This record gives sequence, structure tokens and C-alpha cells, in this order.
Amino acid sequence: MSASAGTPHQPRAGSRTSILGLSASQAAVRGVLLGASVALVATTLVAAPDGLLPAAILLVALASWAAWRPESAAASALVAALALFWVGTVPVPATTQGWLLLLVAAWLLLLVHLAAALAASLPPGAPVPARSLRRWSRRTAVVAAGTVPLWALSSTAGREVVAGQVSLTYAAIAAVAILALAVWLLSRDPRP
Repeated sequence: MSASAGTPHQPRAGSRTSILGLSASQAAVRGVLLGASVALVATTLVAAPDGLLPAAILLVALASWAAWRPESAAASALVAALALFWVGTVPVPATTQGWLLLLVAAWLLLLVHLAAALAASLPPGAPVPARSLRRWSRRTAVVAAGTVPLWALSSTAGREVVAGQVSLTYAAIAAVAILALAVWLLSRDPRP
């Protein structure tokens, strides 16, 4: 529904919509939201010593609802529930495999969050503009890449290989802050 007119959104003439009234690009973004959610639940079940199958089933149901209605509170609840599911069931990593699963889980949670935000930013029948998709993809890649140095530092510190190297922590935090500033400066819309 259009907030101002109170009428359903009418897609542009010639634009493709699905049976559910979604544009093809909206359906794809919502598919990414659902797929990343299911992948994160599966990753959590693999990483957890005792997976909670009933909670996993509830999370998949919540993910389905969030994909159907990304503008609702279900999307925020999904992100929080997926994070709590990981934290509540997976122990602190002690092996390289455990740390790799943590990185994958972080990337999947980022993807869930961003897919929900992108899907909620436009009416269901409206196609996602290519320019917006490029901008969101670029920012997602930068955040995902920025996660790796902190993950590597945490992995190394977690194994106590460099215990007591506080300067490395501060250097990583400063590097991420500089990276965030660079992304912000580069992603601003050019002003005429």
C-alpha cells in the first residue's frame, strides 16, 4: 500500500511481477533473506554441540514471515533471534574450523540484515533500481571485508598465540574506523 494514497502499489507498465505481486528483483532479495537465514540456522546447528532443532524450526518459520513482510518487526526480531541462537548454542571457538564457522555466521547475519533492509526500503511491486543494488552490494562487500581483520585478530587472540598484545587490538580498531570513514566518503552521492 502506498502510505500517501492508501492504494496498492501499481508496478510500471511492462515490469514483471510474480504471483505474489513482487517484482522479480524484490522476490530475489527476499529469497536471499530467506536463504541466508536458513543457511545461518544450518551453520549454527553444525557448529553447536547439541543443536536445538525446535528452535531451528521456529527460526525458519520466522525467516519465512520476515521474507514475506520485511517492513514488519519480524525482520528485526529475526536478526536478534539468529544472533541469540548462535550465542546460546555455539561455544567459543577453539579450533580453526570453529573460527571459520564464526566468520561464515557473521557474513550470513550481515546478509540477512541487509536483505531485509533493502526489501523493506521499497514497495513490494517496485523493482530494485540497479544503482541502488550496486551501492548496497559495494557497501556489503566493504563491511564483509572489514570483518575479516577483526575476525583474524580475535581468532589469533582467542588461541592465545599473541596474548597481551593490546596494541594489535587498537591497531585493528583504528584500521576499521579508517576503513569505515573511507567507505562513507566514497559512497556519498556526488553533488552537482
